[in-house]
Amino acid sequence: MGIFISSPEVSKRGNIKYSTMKLKIKSPEDAAKQTFASFLAFIKLRRKVLSIIAGFLSVSVILYTIYLVRSPVLIVTDFAFIPLYGEARIKEKTIKSSFLLFRRILTVQVADEASDDIIRIAVNDVSSRPFCVIFPLRFARSGKGYHEQNPEVPVIILEGRQKGSALSLIGTNECFIYDTDIYDEFYKAGKIAAALDNGKNGKIAVFLETDIQAQAIDVFLQGLNQLEKPLETHFFNDFSQFSESPAIEDEPFSCVVLAGAGTEYLELNNGVPVIFLTWLDPFLLPSNVVLVIDDSPYTQILQAVRMAGAGVQSGQLKSKFQFFRGIDIDGKTLRKIRKYG
Repeated sequence: MGIFISSPEVSKRGNIKYSTMKLKIKSPEDAAKQTFASFLAFIKLRRKVLSIIAGFLSVSVILYTIYLVRSPVLIVTDFAFIPLYGEARIKEKTIKSSFLLFRRILTVQVADEASDDIIRIAVNDVSSRPFCVIFPLRFARSGKGYHEQNPEVPVIILEGRQKGSALSLIGTNECFIYDTDIYDEFYKAGKIAAALDNGKNGKIAVFLETDIQAQAIDVFLQGLNQLEKPLETHFFNDFSQFSESPAIEDEPFSCVVLAGAGTEYLELNNGVPVIFLTWLDPFLLPSNVVLVIDDSPYTQILQAVRMAGAGVQSGQLKSKFQFFRGIDIDGKTLRKIRKYG
C-alpha cells in the first residue's frame, strides 16, 4: 500500500516541474507482524542474556563454595599490634592476598604474654585444619610447639630483619623460616635518600639498630653512591648520640633514615624528609615521613605462603614501599623515588 506525493522542482531556466515519489505506508497487518517479530527477537535476546547471567552466578557460587571449604591461612598476632598497624590496612592486605591465593586469611589474636598452650588453643579455635600458620618472630617458640603437636601443618616463622634469630630460639629447622631482604631495603633507601637530597647540602643521617648495622651500612652506601656527587653520611645508634654529634651544628640534614632507632627524631617535626622502616600505620606518623618501608607479616603473607607451598625451607621476603607527599617535594623527585621503590 502507498500514496503518491508530487513536489515542485524549479529548473535552471525557471520552469516549474513536478516530480512524483511514492510514500510506502504499511498496512496494519504488516505493522503487527513486524511488532510481533521484534517482540520475539527481544525475548530471545533476553533469554540469552539471562542464561549468561545465570551461568555466571552458578560459576561464582561454585567458586565461592570452593574458596570457603579450602583450608585457610592463619596468621598469629597480638592485640596491641592491630590498632598500631591499622585495621583498615589489615583488611586491605588480607583481601588482596586472599584473592591471589584463593584462600581465606584469618587472624588469630592473642595476648602478647600468652603461653604456648593458650596460643595453640587459639589457633585450633580459628581452624582445626589450616593450610599453614604464620608466626612472627616473637611467637617463634609457640610456632615450634604448635608444629610438634601438628606436624602435618606447615608452620612459617617470619624473622623480620633479625636473620638467624629464629633458629637460636627454637633450635630446629623443621619450620619454614623467612627473613626480610635487608639488601633490597637499604639499597633502595640509599638511592631514595640521594634523590631526596637533590643537590641540597649532601648530608644524610641514618639511625640503625645495632643488630643490623653490619649488613645495612655497606648496602645503604652502595645505593647512596649511585650519584656522581658524594654525600656526607652520618650513622647513629640512638638519638642521644645524634644530639651530641657536632654534625648537627652545621646546616640541617637533607634526609633522615630511621631503621629501628632514633624515633625521637620525629618529635622535632622540622620538615626534613624522613624514610622510616616501620610497620606503624602511616596515619600515626608526622607529615615529614615521605616513605614507609613495611616488612610486617601482613605485607609478606603472599610471598611466604607461596614459598612454603613450593617447599622452600628458608629465604628472603621483600618489604612494601609506601610513599607520601606530606611535605614540599617536587613532582620530578617524587616520580624518581617512586621508581626506585
